[in-house]
Amino acid sequence: MASIKHEEKIPFLSSEDDHDDQKVRPRQNGFWKNRSAAAHGILLVVQLLLFVLNVVFLISNITYLRARNDTVSSNASSMRAFSPAESALEYIIVEEDNYGHHQSPYTGEPRPEVDQAWSHLLRSTNLRITKDEMIKMNKTSLTLKDGSGYVGYLEAIHMLHCVKRLYQSHNPDHYPEQQRAGAFTDDHFYHCLDVIREGIMCNADVAINTLLWDGPSKVKGARPGPRKCTDWGRLQAWADDKTLAEKDLKTFLATAVVPFDEIGSVGPTELLV
Repeated sequence: MASIKHEEKIPFLSSEDDHDDQKVRPRQNGFWKNRSAAAHGILLVVQLLLFVLNVVFLISNITYLRARNDTVSSNASSMRAFSPAESALEYIIVEEDNYGHHQSPYTGEPRPEVDQAWSHLLRSTNLRITKDEMIKMNKTSLTLKDGSGYVGYLEAIHMLHCVKRLYQSHNPDHYPEQQRAGAFTDDHFYHCLDVIREGIMCNADVAINTLLWDGPSKVKGARPGPRKCTDWGRLQAWADDKTLAEKDLKTFLATAVVPFDEIGSVGPTELLV
């Protein structure tokens, strides 16, 4: 009976092996718990890595989109500032070692040679601009009578014209015709100063000049060495090919362009809509 009572204390379907299993299970449960914790740790690390990668991709995409938008904006601005003269724009290296050691053909006392030099330099004042070029620039101007295009002029020539006027205004008695026409008024004088200022700032010459001693307590500026400059000869050749012959503005307006009171005096008409 004692043995039966003893057996009744043993759980149903239990055996000696079962007792051994019960002793081993706690160790197995700890093992799986450790593996589960390790797996969760690995998953956490993977998730952190994926999060970091997502942040990196997000920053990369934002940077790319900003750069693309800047490029698009820059290209759009370049298109709006288009000039047909860009096809003739090139740069060359010019030496300035002899600057200040010879007389300029454009300055000095008024004389026929100076006037001729300026007239030759400004020979391409008004240019023939084609319809396609005007449309690309999104600009309108006076229409030429012969139907070949419209009137335009290079801003560089405009700036040179202002330099010429400043030179002439310094010697007004030698240029009475220009004085009578109001070329030397204060308003025109200040206009020319500002045109030249804007031109210098827009097309800045970044050559570095130096200083030299001109005595114990005096220095002078020097412009030695090469400078990067526009190939003026190439640009002038482009302008020469488009130059409109003219004697004076009054004659030009009376003979070369569609009169003010006629339809189509300004165009292209597509840009006027």
